[in-house]
Amino acid sequence: MKTRVANLPVLYFGTPVALVSSVNPDGTTNLSPISSYWALSDTLVLGLSTTGQCFGNLSRCPEIVLNLPDASLWANVESIAATTGAEIVPDDKKRMGYRFEHNKFQRAGLTAKASESVIASRVAECPIQIEARLTRMHAIGSDEDEMVAAECKATRVHVHADLLTSAGRVELDRWRPLYYVFRHYYTLGAYLGKTFRA
Repeated sequence: MKTRVANLPVLYFGTPVALVSSVNPDGTTNLSPISSYWALSDTLVLGLSTTGQCFGNLSRCPEIVLNLPDASLWANVESIAATTGAEIVPDDKKRMGYRFEHNKFQRAGLTAKASESVIASRVAECPIQIEARLTRMHAIGSDEDEMVAAECKATRVHVHADLLTSAGRVELDRWRPLYYVFRHYYTLGAYLGKTFRA
């Protein structure tokens, strides 16, 4: 196959969307849509900008909830995509069109639900909600990039009951994760098969 060198503006080939709940200084919960994260066993690694409210909140109160929306919630996610929980919006974010929003749950039409092992609220509508605590932060990229990888340990996982099998596993035919693909929203395509470890 022939290839060409491409100067892609982003490398979001297709990653699941999450809404990160973190605790604001006044005790309320901030929601941050992200699509830069991965999990291995009970460890979650989140890519965050150090200029965002989520990073500041996590630095002060090392607890989060990683809420995984399904495809039906894409418009709710997008409704807060250009918002920040920081009252003073950094100039670079202003230029991109960001604005301050204190109550992102209300703005997104979502419901806050109390967590069981962390302070931040869960998003009731998200089919999967993972409560977690920060274990360490790693600077990534160059200093100008202002990015960190936040390593967290899952403390409790909540799954909508109708999404679980009788064996307590996620029913894959019912799970429609929301994906962020080159700045567009998508969900799963056709079933292809399973790995030997399934």
